[in-house]
Amino acid sequence: MLRISFFILLLLSVSACKSQQTEKNTVIKIAFIADVHLQDIFPKFEDNTYQGIKNPKTGEYANIRTMSSQLHSTRIFNENYFAFLEALNDISKRGIKQVVLPGDFSDDGQPVHVRGLRKILDQYTKEKGMSFFVTTGNHDAVKPFAQEALKTDFLGKDGKEQIISSSKTNLKPKENQLEPIVTADIKNWGYKETLNKMVGFGFFPKKNYLYWETPFSHYKYENYNFDEALAESVLEKRTYSVKKH
Repeated sequence: MLRISFFILLLLSVSACKSQQTEKNTVIKIAFIADVHLQDIFPKFEDNTYQGIKNPKTGEYANIRTMSSQLHSTRIFNENYFAFLEALNDISKRGIKQVVLPGDFSDDGQPVHVRGLRKILDQYTKEKGMSFFVTTGNHDAVKPFAQEALKTDFLGKDGKEQIISSSKTNLKPKENQLEPIVTADIKNWGYKETLNKMVGFGFFPKKNYLYWETPFSHYKYENYNFDEALAESVLEKRTYSVKKH
């Protein structure tokens, strides 16, 4: 079995340019936001026109989970979207430019939610000048490789539970059940898909990083150069074999 490891070593001021190194006594502030568990409640599925339920006051559609699902979970699915935006706004007001998301940044690594997170990070990078560094947790790559998945507890018409599945083979029809929504955007991505979608947030080296490595790198800080780091960053070189006993 192959597993992918991708711990990122952030040394010194991580994203500072070598030509603009900070003085030794300069204070560098870094914000950490763990366990974001972002669920994009305003998603656009790439292969299905389903938008969720309509807000009668605003006319907007939202794809949210039932209250029951939140009461029986350790996570708050719907509010996390807005809480995350408020956290980023607060960080921006404090003048902090370096932000680390140390694991569980998505609901369960679904394409629609990973894209939703990337959209937010791209926006704050462009508008606020922030730099983001992301690592995965057990909810970002549930297993090393992509797999079919479904959620049975989205809020649907008339307050009923709405099933959203990545495949028809996962479904077990029941009486009085809403017609299930089928979209590949709700499957669980593996490491390869997730890292490639989040490529710009520390998973791969950039020219303006002072230093970047993984446990599989063969260079040291003293002889570091971007081209070598880039060559060693390909996922095929960041795997190890696990033998079954």
